[in-house]
Amino acid sequence: MPKDGRATKEKILDAAESLVLDHGFGATSIDQILARTGITKGAFFYHFKSKAELAGALIDRYVLRDNELLHTLVKRAEGLSRDPLQQYLLFIGLLEESLRELTEPLPGCLIASFTYQFQEFDSRTQAGVVNGFKQWQNILGGKLQQASELHPPAIQVTPSEVIDNLLSAFEGGIILSKMYQQSSVLAAQLRHHRNYVELLYGVH
Repeated sequence: MPKDGRATKEKILDAAESLVLDHGFGATSIDQILARTGITKGAFFYHFKSKAELAGALIDRYVLRDNELLHTLVKRAEGLSRDPLQQYLLFIGLLEESLRELTEPLPGCLIASFTYQFQEFDSRTQAGVVNGFKQWQNILGGKLQQASELHPPAIQVTPSEVIDNLLSAFEGGIILSKMYQQSSVLAAQLRHHRNYVELLYGVH
């Protein structure tokens, strides 16, 4: 690979991610990516044999970044409390804080964008999309499982259902943020989820 091959590959991925978030994967063409990056078609196919391979690389990179944020915020929350419920609530607060500080461009979620056309992707890319959600379910669901043993919830609910509520609030918040052109809407949805969890587990 040429010395600057990695930089070119990242340039392609950056342009493709931006276009997909704006228009969807199906409506994003290789020609659009070439126009955005100024690279040749030969250079594109040097790094990606097909658009399907590009999709897999996009998801892999996005999930890696997403998981890095997840682990970083969970670690910070664990350093602030030993109680698993408080750790979860602190995590939501830290995530809300990080989103509240966002400026333009408004946030987007590549995983959510791919789910709209889920059946059109190959099994490798589909697995990457599912894995992106499973990481949050496994780590945060584990926190709530421990929390439920110490703080029984007010109604019958499973940790995975609460995490599904979080993911729904997050993904729905992204849609509303884009519709209203206000990134603060996403942070507000996370605050409402935190309020729900506090009521559910009797936090005063």
